Amino acid sequence: MLLFRVHLLLFSLLLAPMAIAQVQLGDTAYSISLHAGYGHNLTYGSMANFDIDAFMPINQHFEMQANVRMSTANVHTMGVQLRPKFALPVGEMYIEDRLMARFVARDQVNEFLHAISLGYRMQYVNVQFGLINRVMMPLPYERNTLDKYIVEPFQLLYRVEGFVRPVTSPWNIAIAISNADNYMIERPWTPMLYLGGWYDVNEHWRVRLSGKYKNAGMFHMNAHYYAAEVRVGGEYRF
Repeated sequence: MLLFRVHLLLFSLLLAPMAIAQVQLGDTAYSISLHAGYGHNLTYGSMANFDIDAFMPINQHFEMQANVRMSTANVHTMGVQLRPKFALPVGEMYIEDRLMARFVARDQVNEFLHAISLGYRMQYVNVQFGLINRVMMPLPYERNTLDKYIVEPFQLLYRVEGFVRPVTSPWNIAIAISNADNYMIERPWTPMLYLGGWYDVNEHWRVRLSGKYKNAGMFHMNAHYYAAEVRVGGEYRF
Protein backbone atom coordinates (compact mmCIF):
# COMPACT_ATOMS: atom_id res chain seq x y z
CA MET A 1 0.00 0.00 0.00
CA LEU A 2 2.84 2.40 0.81
CA LEU A 3 4.48 1.77 -2.58
CA PHE A 4 1.16 2.40 -4.32
CA ARG A 5 0.75 5.75 -2.52
CA VAL A 6 4.30 6.78 -3.44
CA HIS A 7 3.68 6.00 -7.11
CA LEU A 8 0.32 7.81 -7.06
CA LEU A 9 1.92 10.91 -5.55
CA LEU A 10 4.73 10.88 -8.12
CA PHE A 11 2.23 10.44 -10.94
CA SER A 12 0.11 13.38 -9.70
CA LEU A 13 3.11 15.71 -9.33
CA LEU A 14 4.30 14.95 -12.84
CA LEU A 15 0.85 15.28 -14.38
CA ALA A 16 -0.15 18.62 -12.87
CA PRO A 17 2.01 21.08 -14.90
CA MET A 18 1.70 19.38 -18.30
CA ALA A 19 -1.81 20.00 -19.65
CA ILE A 20 -0.66 21.34 -23.04
CA ALA A 21 -1.41 20.52 -26.66
CA GLN A 22 -0.02 17.30 -28.11
CA VAL A 23 2.07 16.84 -31.23
CA GLN A 24 1.75 13.26 -32.45
CA LEU A 25 4.89 11.15 -32.72
CA GLY A 26 4.82 7.59 -34.05
CA ASP A 27 1.70 5.49 -34.51
CA THR A 28 -1.71 7.08 -34.06
CA ALA A 29 -3.80 4.07 -35.15
CA TYR A 30 -5.05 1.12 -33.16
CA SER A 31 -3.03 -1.99 -34.01
CA ILE A 32 -2.53 -5.63 -33.15
CA SER A 33 0.62 -7.61 -33.88
CA LEU A 34 1.69 -11.24 -33.83
CA HIS A 35 5.32 -12.32 -33.50
CA ALA A 36 7.15 -15.61 -33.39
CA GLY A 37 10.68 -15.89 -32.13
CA TYR A 38 13.54 -18.19 -31.29
CA GLY A 39 15.43 -17.64 -28.06
CA HIS A 40 18.25 -19.26 -26.16
CA ASN A 41 19.62 -18.71 -22.68
CA LEU A 42 21.98 -20.55 -20.36
CA THR A 43 19.19 -21.36 -17.88
CA TYR A 44 16.49 -22.88 -20.11
CA GLY A 45 18.34 -23.63 -23.35
CA SER A 46 16.45 -23.20 -26.64
CA MET A 47 12.86 -21.96 -26.71
CA ALA A 48 10.16 -20.71 -29.06
CA ASN A 49 8.23 -17.57 -28.11
CA PHE A 50 4.81 -16.45 -29.39
CA ASP A 51 3.77 -12.85 -28.74
CA ILE A 52 0.50 -10.93 -29.10
CA ASP A 53 0.60 -7.14 -28.67
CA ALA A 54 -2.22 -4.60 -28.82
CA PHE A 55 -1.59 -0.85 -29.10
CA MET A 56 -4.45 1.56 -28.30
CA PRO A 57 -4.02 5.34 -28.76
CA ILE A 58 -7.08 6.49 -26.80
CA ASN A 59 -6.57 10.16 -27.73
CA GLN A 60 -3.74 12.61 -28.41
CA HIS A 61 -2.84 12.70 -24.70
CA PHE A 62 -3.10 9.05 -23.71
CA GLU A 63 -2.18 5.61 -25.08
CA MET A 64 -2.34 2.04 -23.80
CA GLN A 65 -0.53 -1.15 -24.69
CA ALA A 66 -1.15 -4.79 -23.73
CA ASN A 67 1.30 -7.65 -24.23
CA VAL A 68 1.09 -11.44 -23.90
CA ARG A 69 3.91 -13.95 -24.39
CA MET A 70 3.65 -17.74 -24.41
CA SER A 71 6.92 -19.67 -24.41
CA THR A 72 7.94 -23.30 -24.79
CA ALA A 73 10.30 -22.62 -21.86
CA ASN A 74 7.09 -22.63 -19.77
CA VAL A 75 7.62 -18.99 -18.80
CA HIS A 76 4.54 -16.93 -19.70
CA THR A 77 4.06 -13.16 -19.44
CA MET A 78 1.16 -10.71 -19.37
CA GLY A 79 1.53 -6.94 -19.11
CA VAL A 80 -0.19 -3.61 -19.61
CA GLN A 81 1.31 -0.13 -20.08
CA LEU A 82 -0.49 3.20 -19.60
CA ARG A 83 1.12 6.34 -21.06
CA PRO A 84 -0.13 9.90 -20.60
CA LYS A 85 1.89 12.10 -22.97
CA PHE A 86 2.43 15.82 -23.35
CA ALA A 87 3.86 18.00 -26.12
CA LEU A 88 7.02 20.05 -25.63
CA PRO A 89 8.52 22.69 -27.92
CA VAL A 90 10.67 19.86 -29.30
CA GLY A 91 9.38 16.30 -29.01
CA GLU A 92 7.08 15.03 -26.29
CA MET A 93 7.27 13.83 -22.70
CA TYR A 94 5.37 10.81 -21.40
CA ILE A 95 4.77 8.95 -18.16
CA GLU A 96 4.62 5.19 -18.36
CA ASP A 97 2.90 3.13 -15.67
CA ARG A 98 3.57 -0.55 -16.27
CA LEU A 99 2.19 -3.71 -14.63
CA MET A 100 3.60 -7.12 -15.53
CA ALA A 101 3.07 -10.69 -14.34
CA ARG A 102 5.46 -13.53 -15.26
CA PHE A 103 4.49 -17.12 -14.52
CA VAL A 104 7.62 -19.27 -14.33
CA ALA A 105 5.73 -22.55 -14.21
CA ARG A 106 8.83 -24.72 -14.64
CA ASP A 107 10.29 -23.26 -11.42
CA GLN A 108 6.95 -22.92 -9.59
CA VAL A 109 7.42 -19.16 -9.14
CA ASN A 110 5.29 -16.11 -9.95
CA GLU A 111 6.88 -12.71 -10.51
CA PHE A 112 4.89 -9.47 -10.34
CA LEU A 113 6.41 -6.15 -11.40
CA HIS A 114 5.27 -2.54 -11.23
CA ALA A 115 7.29 0.22 -12.88
CA ILE A 116 6.71 3.93 -13.29
CA SER A 117 8.99 5.98 -15.50
CA LEU A 118 9.39 9.32 -17.20
CA GLY A 119 10.30 9.40 -20.88
CA TYR A 120 11.21 11.90 -23.57
CA ARG A 121 11.00 11.14 -27.29
CA MET A 122 11.75 12.95 -30.50
CA GLN A 123 11.82 11.81 -34.10
CA TYR A 124 15.25 10.14 -33.71
CA VAL A 125 15.62 9.50 -29.97
CA ASN A 126 13.68 7.94 -27.10
CA VAL A 127 15.02 8.13 -23.52
CA GLN A 128 13.28 6.66 -20.47
CA PHE A 129 14.17 6.35 -16.76
CA GLY A 130 12.12 5.15 -13.81
CA LEU A 131 11.72 2.83 -10.83
CA ILE A 132 10.79 -0.86 -10.59
CA ASN A 133 9.17 -2.81 -7.78
CA ARG A 134 9.44 -6.60 -7.98
CA VAL A 135 7.73 -9.31 -5.91
CA MET A 136 8.45 -13.02 -6.36
CA MET A 137 6.38 -15.71 -4.68
CA PRO A 138 6.38 -19.52 -4.76
CA LEU A 139 3.63 -21.74 -6.15
CA PRO A 140 1.24 -23.01 -4.99
CA TYR A 141 0.24 -19.93 -3.02
CA GLU A 142 -0.28 -20.44 0.71
CA ARG A 143 -0.85 -17.90 3.44
CA ASN A 144 1.92 -19.35 5.54
CA THR A 145 4.52 -18.85 2.78
CA LEU A 146 4.80 -15.08 3.25
CA ASP A 147 8.27 -15.52 4.69
CA LYS A 148 9.36 -17.01 1.34
CA TYR A 149 8.43 -13.91 -0.69
CA ILE A 150 11.26 -11.92 -2.26
CA VAL A 151 10.65 -8.18 -2.57
CA GLU A 152 12.97 -5.87 -4.53
CA PRO A 153 11.75 -2.24 -4.22
CA PHE A 154 12.92 0.82 -6.12
CA GLN A 155 15.34 -0.57 -8.68
CA LEU A 156 16.26 1.44 -11.76
CA LEU A 157 14.52 1.12 -15.14
CA TYR A 158 16.21 2.69 -18.18
CA ARG A 159 16.00 2.75 -21.95
CA VAL A 160 18.07 4.71 -24.47
CA GLU A 161 16.96 4.22 -28.08
CA GLY A 162 17.97 5.76 -31.40
CA PHE A 163 16.51 5.57 -34.93
CA VAL A 164 18.22 6.03 -38.29
CA ARG A 165 15.10 7.75 -39.71
CA PRO A 166 12.22 9.72 -38.15
CA VAL A 167 9.84 7.47 -36.21
CA THR A 168 7.02 8.48 -38.56
CA SER A 169 8.87 6.94 -41.54
CA PRO A 170 7.43 3.93 -43.41
CA TRP A 171 10.63 2.01 -42.69
CA ASN A 172 13.21 2.37 -39.98
CA ILE A 173 16.04 0.75 -38.02
CA ALA A 174 16.36 1.12 -34.25
CA ILE A 175 19.14 0.34 -31.78
CA ALA A 176 18.65 0.45 -28.02
CA ILE A 177 20.10 -0.47 -24.66
CA SER A 178 17.68 -1.17 -21.81
CA ASN A 179 17.00 -3.46 -18.88
CA ALA A 180 13.32 -3.77 -19.85
CA ASP A 181 11.16 -4.83 -22.77
CA ASN A 182 7.50 -5.79 -23.14
CA TYR A 183 8.05 -9.25 -21.62
CA MET A 184 10.68 -8.92 -18.91
CA ILE A 185 12.37 -6.38 -16.66
CA GLU A 186 15.90 -7.26 -15.64
CA ARG A 187 18.00 -5.90 -12.79
CA PRO A 188 19.73 -2.61 -13.64
CA TRP A 189 23.12 -4.28 -13.99
CA THR A 190 21.85 -6.66 -16.71
CA PRO A 191 21.15 -4.53 -19.80
CA MET A 192 19.78 -5.91 -23.05
CA LEU A 193 21.11 -4.77 -26.43
CA TYR A 194 18.43 -4.44 -29.10
CA LEU A 195 18.55 -4.08 -32.88
CA GLY A 196 15.39 -4.06 -34.97
CA GLY A 197 13.40 -2.47 -37.71
CA TRP A 198 10.11 -2.28 -39.57
CA TYR A 199 8.77 -1.90 -43.09
CA ASP A 200 5.28 -0.69 -44.01
CA VAL A 201 3.89 -2.87 -46.79
CA ASN A 202 0.86 -0.56 -47.06
CA GLU A 203 -1.24 1.67 -44.81
CA HIS A 204 -2.48 -1.31 -42.77
CA TRP A 205 0.31 -3.90 -42.73
CA ARG A 206 3.75 -3.53 -41.14
CA VAL A 207 6.50 -6.19 -41.01
CA ARG A 208 8.89 -6.25 -38.04
CA LEU A 209 12.23 -7.99 -37.45
CA SER A 210 14.35 -7.66 -34.32
CA GLY A 211 17.15 -9.25 -32.33
CA LYS A 212 18.18 -8.99 -28.68
CA TYR A 213 21.37 -9.92 -26.84
CA LYS A 214 21.96 -10.11 -23.09
CA ASN A 215 25.12 -10.61 -21.06
CA ALA A 216 25.21 -12.22 -17.64
CA GLY A 217 25.91 -8.86 -16.03
CA MET A 218 27.94 -5.91 -17.30
CA PHE A 219 29.93 -4.36 -14.51
CA HIS A 220 32.43 -7.07 -13.63
CA MET A 221 35.22 -8.99 -15.37
CA ASN A 222 33.23 -12.24 -15.61
CA ALA A 223 30.44 -10.82 -17.81
CA HIS A 224 29.71 -13.19 -20.70
CA TYR A 225 26.92 -14.33 -23.00
CA TYR A 226 23.67 -15.27 -21.29
CA ALA A 227 20.81 -14.99 -23.80
CA ALA A 228 19.83 -14.04 -27.34
CA GLU A 229 16.54 -13.82 -29.21
CA VAL A 230 15.32 -13.21 -32.77
CA ARG A 231 11.71 -12.18 -33.50
CA VAL A 232 9.77 -11.75 -36.74
CA GLY A 233 6.13 -10.79 -37.14
CA GLY A 234 3.44 -8.66 -38.65
CA GLU A 235 1.32 -5.78 -37.39
CA TYR A 236 -2.13 -4.78 -38.61
CA ARG A 237 -3.16 -1.16 -38.08
CA PHE A 238 -6.86 -0.36 -38.20
